[in-house]
Amino acid sequence: MPDNLTGYLVFHAWRRPAVLLVALTALGTGVSACAGSGSTPTATSASQSTTTSSGVTVSGAFGSTPTVNIPNSPAPKDLTSQTLTQGSGATVAAGDTLVANYVGETWADKKVFDSSFSRGNPAPFVIGKGQVIPGWDKELVGKKVGSRVLLTVPPADGYGSKGNSQAGIKGTDTLVFVVDLVAAYGPNAGGPGTPAPALPAGWPKVSNTPGTKPDITSVAGVKTPTKPESKLVVTGTGDPIDPSKTLMVQLVQTDLATGKKTQATWGQQPQEVSAQNVLQVASALSGQKIGSRAVVLVPGSKASGSSPAQPASVLVIDVVGQF
Repeated sequence: MPDNLTGYLVFHAWRRPAVLLVALTALGTGVSACAGSGSTPTATSASQSTTTSSGVTVSGAFGSTPTVNIPNSPAPKDLTSQTLTQGSGATVAAGDTLVANYVGETWADKKVFDSSFSRGNPAPFVIGKGQVIPGWDKELVGKKVGSRVLLTVPPADGYGSKGNSQAGIKGTDTLVFVVDLVAAYGPNAGGPGTPAPALPAGWPKVSNTPGTKPDITSVAGVKTPTKPESKLVVTGTGDPIDPSKTLMVQLVQTDLATGKKTQATWGQQPQEVSAQNVLQVASALSGQKIGSRAVVLVPGSKASGSSPAQPASVLVIDVVGQF
């Protein structure tokens, strides 16, 4: 987890991949943070009040803020998990980027120390690879998307003997989480789509098989634009892109002057980006569907403050999901 309170307190050892820096700077946004395609939210049945095997009572349906009542009895000594609502989506695998809504409370004090529900946005993170607390890595891998899961996490599987003073978590605290598994995306997650007409003269040459990593094979004859320009090269066949949501995207970036590939998310992890920010740069994606792919010509930028100068580039953006 980060050293400061960003709201994602479950993050244990998050490191932002260097691959993101230039491409997402070009998109004008930051990011937070699997083999196989993305798994999107799956409808589940409503959940009534459930008293679990650990003695914790949870009320509320998947997708709604849960009400958690923790008993006054001693906390379980071992890590426990219980599926409160069984999802019917894909099985979460180690290395997936899991999108989850959650609330976390301390057993002893019965205080909420973190809640994505209160922020109004699920949190994406890589699961099963040491980027979240051990209890999440151990218990959420293998669960189905669309599930609501209760976890009781002793210190050894949480923040250890030092706890987390910024969050008010002591080294002796057992933590209680209710987690909704909203979606999961593999490192090479793609989206459904069909090829659009070939790019006209003056645009880069791009290998273009829908749902798989594209390559920018030539930038010969491409002129540097004065503002972002984009063309659709794959027409998605998923749900319509919602400008009010957050998109999961795959990116490939190439230096426009040299044709050298500078960054790619494929094989690492798709990234969380505001749909509005993507559409501002890649207007060709406006009114399109999940699975769409756009080629974007991005002008260079001068150094400003702590931000270094950026050369003109070509981006290929695949929209693989949204939440």
